[in-house]
Amino acid sequence: MKKILLVLPFILLTILFANYVLASVLVQANFSTNPTTVAPGSDGYLQLVLKNVGTSAASNIKVNTMSYSQYVIVDTSGIGDLGSLGNGESTTTLFKFSVSGRAPSGLYTVKFSIDYCDSSCTEINPTAIISVQAPSTLQITSVEPSILAAGETTTLTFNLANSGADVINNIVLSWQMPNNEILPLGLSNRQFIPSLSGGALITIPMNVSVSSSVTPGVYPLTVNMQYFDKSGARQNVTTTIGMKIGGTTDFDVVVQDSSSGTTSLSIANIGVNPATSVAVSIPEQQNFAVSGASSVFLGTLNSGDFGVASFQISSRFANANRSATVSPNGGSATVSPSQIPTARNLNVEISYSDTSGARQVAKKVVSLNPSVSAISGTSATSTRSRGLLSGTVLYAVIALIAVIVVFLVWFFKLRKRKKK
Repeated sequence: MKKILLVLPFILLTILFANYVLASVLVQANFSTNPTTVAPGSDGYLQLVLKNVGTSAASNIKVNTMSYSQYVIVDTSGIGDLGSLGNGESTTTLFKFSVSGRAPSGLYTVKFSIDYCDSSCTEINPTAIISVQAPSTLQITSVEPSILAAGETTTLTFNLANSGADVINNIVLSWQMPNNEILPLGLSNRQFIPSLSGGALITIPMNVSVSSSVTPGVYPLTVNMQYFDKSGARQNVTTTIGMKIGGTTDFDVVVQDSSSGTTSLSIANIGVNPATSVAVSIPEQQNFAVSGASSVFLGTLNSGDFGVASFQISSRFANANRSATVSPNGGSATVSPSQIPTARNLNVEISYSDTSGARQVAKKVVSLNPSVSAISGTSATSTRSRGLLSGTVLYAVIALIAVIVVFLVWFFKLRKRKKK
């Protein structure tokens, strides 16, 4: 009996303590921000959620004060009584805040002082965190070149800039085209940059090859950049750049025939792109002159095609082996034999429309014998030299004929004597 009397007080105290614990009040605070990351100079909302996770009602819930950084200003209109919360109930309060435009990127805290009561009052001091980050600071300033030729290998250069004030880390740049019209050579299409300081620029060259079977046109190059900002948050920037494939082509010019004052030029498209509305012309130049039409239209020349353009071209030089005086455009100039290789150069211009429709001009130089034909204005000395040469040949021919005649007469006389 005595033992029961001694244990009974402990049992009663345990029951009273259990009732106290079960009937206790416990209010928890949770925060969230909208947006989750706020840019300097912009506004946001801080959401405070209070929930009673105890077993009895909480009364006289009140937000007393809050403290925050100089770069963050919180609207205090939400400070005051929030009423009561029963078991398992919650309440939500919004606080509008503004971030200074001078605020550096980083994490800022807002500390609250909140009271709630039951049989007694309790104070809690929850802390909210606001993440401030300047908007995307990594950008592509340019990609060079913007025009690529099909079937060729070139260096594609990405120019990046960190337009923000804070350093960014672990930058990964990757790119792709829909059907792999452009592929990297000997490396991946992903490039890693450890860090880039605020305001810094960086150039990333990549050797790429353009498919020879690609149809000329403009293609989207999708570039993705990932990096970590000052707060440690991962940022992702995706942009699309238009790349032009096609453009200009190349030609080869060969003298096919040059006789009787007519010069025929063979024009071959040796590029990988077609050329439309092809026209061949002989521009004004000192060495040669064109009589009649100076331009010939060839139409469309696909890759590997060729066309022939004929012109009435006359040399301004009387003889390729002697000095000559010419009068181009009313002036005069003396060309010595040492200048003859230069005098052989005929300038040719090929105008055409490329794959984008833009008009292009390709300038070529071919070697043409300047003594094939000559225009008036050559020196009298040169003319006489040609006459003297013609007379010598004529005398040689006459002498040869005379020898043949004498031989035939002697041969027939000798034959006649033998018959007798």
